[in-house]
Amino acid sequence: MYISNKNKGVVLLSVLMVILLLSSIAAYLGNKYFISLKRFAYLEYQTHAINYYRGVESISINRIKEEIDANKKYLPRNHPLLNDTFSYEANNGFIKTTVKDISNCINVNSLVRLENNQLKDNSENIKRVKKLFDLLEIDEIYANEFIDQAIDWIDKDSDPRPYGLEDYYYTGPLVNPKHYSGMRYFYDLNELKSLPVSRIIGWNHIVENFCALPITERSYININTFKKGEGIMLASAFEELSIDDAEYVIFNMPEEGFDELNTFFNNFSNIDFGDVYTDINFSTNKFLLVSELITDEFNSKSQITIYYGNNKNGDILARTYNGI
Repeated sequence: MYISNKNKGVVLLSVLMVILLLSSIAAYLGNKYFISLKRFAYLEYQTHAINYYRGVESISINRIKEEIDANKKYLPRNHPLLNDTFSYEANNGFIKTTVKDISNCINVNSLVRLENNQLKDNSENIKRVKKLFDLLEIDEIYANEFIDQAIDWIDKDSDPRPYGLEDYYYTGPLVNPKHYSGMRYFYDLNELKSLPVSRIIGWNHIVENFCALPITERSYININTFKKGEGIMLASAFEELSIDDAEYVIFNMPEEGFDELNTFFNNFSNIDFGDVYTDINFSTNKFLLVSELITDEFNSKSQITIYYGNNKNGDILARTYNGI
């Protein structure tokens, strides 16, 4: 049978079109299959990651309990619990964990205290916040705005404090998106971004000096765990202590720390501390557990805030996961 060159060209073109179509379908199905495999692998990783983090969480709480019980009320900055990195094997990877002392940050929720089921001003912590902002050379009016706006966010009434803001502002024309005040404790430091004064103070100042723990107990500092560069946090706890003197105290602090208040003050008898704005302690009951799970395909991180209170249970105050 004779086929003309013209017909041969049509047949060839048709075959090429069919091949191109089949190749496109194959590529599409292959891509969908690859995406499905990646999705399945990620879901499997996500499940394993949460289980790993919960397991490490349990191990770390037990380790904290053992160390606190063994050392009673004494935890220095050179203690292995606060300096070692703990590693554990995982499927196709490993998980590493560190424990940090967070007792020396200023808990924004401690601007108030619970008394007879009512929130009252915590005058000592308010003084500490004002001293901190004075050391940061932030105008007193902005310090007052920060304190009052934070307390108005927490309290349950609708009456603004002298420098505060309530729902009339957060639902007004100057705010977008509109929202309501929390009427609860701050659960995450990022919630402070809702306070207009935070933009004036500067977010770096807030992140470096504050934390958000959903408890309002009278705060204390662990004098033993301050490190070089944290003089401003130590100075904020004392009426007369300057940043330079605070850095001097930290630099000359023995690595094994102190276990008695008179010994501490006698060791720095040349320093004028003045009144104390917070309780001084030599151990810690607030920890940040930072973990990272690294595998061949995925990485993720977790931050878990642990409160080791009088019940000695190791309560979880907050969990934050990134990457799962």
